[in-house]
Amino acid sequence: MSEPQERYDDLQGRYDDAAEEGSLSSITRRVKDLTDSINELPDEVKSIRDRGYAYRAYLEDKAEVFKEQWNEIRAEVMTTLQQEVATLGGVIAAPKALLTNAERQTDNETVFERLADKAEDAIDELEKAIGAAKERLELVFETLESDVESTYSQIRGIKWVLDMKEEASFDFGAAEDVFLAAKAELVLTGKAKKDPDGILYLTNQRIIFEQKERKGGVIGIGSKKEQELEWETRLSAVDTIKVENKGMFGGKDMMYFSLNDGDLREVTVEVKGGADNTFWQKQINRMISGNLEDERAIEPDPEMLEALRNAPTACHVCGGTLPKVVAGQTEIKCQYCGTVIRL
Repeated sequence: MSEPQERYDDLQGRYDDAAEEGSLSSITRRVKDLTDSINELPDEVKSIRDRGYAYRAYLEDKAEVFKEQWNEIRAEVMTTLQQEVATLGGVIAAPKALLTNAERQTDNETVFERLADKAEDAIDELEKAIGAAKERLELVFETLESDVESTYSQIRGIKWVLDMKEEASFDFGAAEDVFLAAKAELVLTGKAKKDPDGILYLTNQRIIFEQKERKGGVIGIGSKKEQELEWETRLSAVDTIKVENKGMFGGKDMMYFSLNDGDLREVTVEVKGGADNTFWQKQINRMISGNLEDERAIEPDPEMLEALRNAPTACHVCGGTLPKVVAGQTEIKCQYCGTVIRL
């Protein structure tokens, strides 16, 4: 193949791609996807409520606000889209005639190069015009598009949390609501291969680590599934949580728990799978302080709330101050004399 023919083929390929993109079909698809996502969001939120996820009440609010925002700007987006496509129609036509003439002159290198240069300039202008048109359209809806996708990402995360909850080997309390879950490792020996991997849960009553992994075998063949509750603590038993990023480039997100009750008073957990230890620390402290109750979309049982209000604050045996009661807790243990008070 001659050099003029190769250059022509390259220019024709660029032009074909640009001409196809000049219809702004990619923007049209994004607008349709955004419309569908906004319309389907209320059902997506309802699906996690039906499965018992009680928190992040703002999801319902976001679904409503997204719908209102889209109703306000959708007409503008569609009008602007039609205008941009019409404007690009003239720009798309310009390189076509130049390419047709250039193809006829592939045997005349001098004439061909002159026509090819003009065709290339016209294609450059076309690509720039398409890019500018996309930018103008994206300015109208890309913020909303990004916010909607972020919300769907949250919902996907919540669905995974619910999947883990439903697969758990232990029972959650009747009034116990799971807020977070993450892949994690319970650091017992400091030797990764020996320490259990599994799922860390944060509920309105407890922090729980469940071993959930396959061990043994060769390259996974013949391995045995190990799944059991490995460690748990009441939220009221947590004195402090410290975090540290260890390892190369700080890639190991460590959490250090100091507890006032239980067999283990110092517990180390590494959260994995993209979970952030600082985020977890903040959410656990919010749960302990009761601030997460403001995020409830499913209200707790009124009888339980009444029991919390009437819970004793001092031990009737030794007089010591009792730990703060959290939602769904059925008993309190005095940290001084060990007396268990049932609510």
